[in-house]
Amino acid sequence: MSIITDFIIVNDNKKIARLCLNNPNSLNAQTVQMVSQSGALLRQWADDETVVAVLIEGTGDKAFCAGGDIRGLYHAYDPSVFPNQVACEFFGTEYELCKQIKHYAKPIIVWANGIVMGGGMGIATPASYRIATCTTMMAMPEVAIGLFPDAGGSFFLSRLPDDIGLFLGLTGARINASDALVLGLVDYALSGDVGGEYERLIAALQAMCWHDDIITNHKNLKNTLKKLHNTTGLAEGWLLPYYDEIAQLMRVDSLYDFDTLARMQTKQADGGYIRQALLNYLNGSPISAAITWRAYHQAKKMEFDAVMAMEFVIAVHCMHEGEFAEGVRALLIDKDKTPNWRYTLQTLPVGYIERYFQAW
Repeated sequence: MSIITDFIIVNDNKKIARLCLNNPNSLNAQTVQMVSQSGALLRQWADDETVVAVLIEGTGDKAFCAGGDIRGLYHAYDPSVFPNQVACEFFGTEYELCKQIKHYAKPIIVWANGIVMGGGMGIATPASYRIATCTTMMAMPEVAIGLFPDAGGSFFLSRLPDDIGLFLGLTGARINASDALVLGLVDYALSGDVGGEYERLIAALQAMCWHDDIITNHKNLKNTLKKLHNTTGLAEGWLLPYYDEIAQLMRVDSLYDFDTLARMQTKQADGGYIRQALLNYLNGSPISAAITWRAYHQAKKMEFDAVMAMEFVIAVHCMHEGEFAEGVRALLIDKDKTPNWRYTLQTLPVGYIERYFQAW
C-alpha cells in the first residue's frame, strides 16, 4: 500500500510526474497514508518548475481506485468518543486532496481505467483532464454502507442534468465510459486495447511541445487529447438507454415520493437497470438516503470548498452515529449482507438528519 512515482521526460528537460495508486489487493483503495503522500507530492510538484503536468493512474488493469480504506475506519469506530480522531484525520486528509486537485494550476490527467468508485471518483472528477477507457466503471455506492456520496460527490452529482446525479447517489447505480462522457464525468475516451491506448497517450504526451507557461500547456494538452479522443470501441451506455425514464422518475418533490415510486416499480416482474438500481436503494441505509437527498440539494448552491467543508462534518457524524459501522460490518466484515439499519424512512425521527450537518 503506497504511492509509486516516476517521471515521463519531455522536451527541454521538462517532465510529467506520474503518480500511481498502488494498493492492488484492495482495488487501489487509498489509506490515509496514501492520501497524505499524494498531497505532499502534489505540493512538491507544484513548486518544481521542471514538472509541467501530473498523470494519476492506478496499479494493474482492474481499477483506478475503488475508494477509501473503509475497513480501517470500521475498526476505529468508538461510539463513546466524538469527534473520532481517526475519522477526522482520514476524511480531512482525503477532502484536502480533493480540493488540492480541484485548484491545481498545472494540468492533472487522470487515467480512469477500470473501477472508479467512491473516493476514486473524488480524485478523478476534480482533475482537469479525465480519460475513460473501454473498461471504465464508475459508481458512488456509499448508501449501501451507511455513508453518503462524499469526497465531492455532493458537488459533482448535483451538477449533472435532470437530477441524474441524485439517482446515482441514492441508488449507487453503475455507469460506464459512454455514460460518463455524456454526463460530463469524464472528458475523453481511448476506446481500444487498454494497454495500447495507454502507450499511445504516453507517446502523445512526449511528442507535445511543453512550455514554461501553464496556460499554454493547458491549451496544447487539450488539443492533443481531442485528437486522441476515440469512442468507436466503447460499449453502449448502461444508463443512457434509460435516461428519459430516470429523468421522469426523479421529478419528485421529496425523498418520500421517490421511495414510494421505488417500491412500486420494484414490484414489477421486469428486471433491468432501473429496477436493480432501485433495489440497491431499498436495501441501502435510509439515513444515508436522507443525508444524500439533503446534501445534494444544498450543494447545488455552494462552491466546491464549501461543499467539502459540509461533507467533512457529515462524514464525521456518520462515523460516530454507527450506521456506517453497521453497513461495513454487513458488507465487508461479516459479509452477511443483512445490515440492521437503525430506522426506516417512515420511522426516521423528525429533525434527526439535522445533527449530521451540525459542526461541533
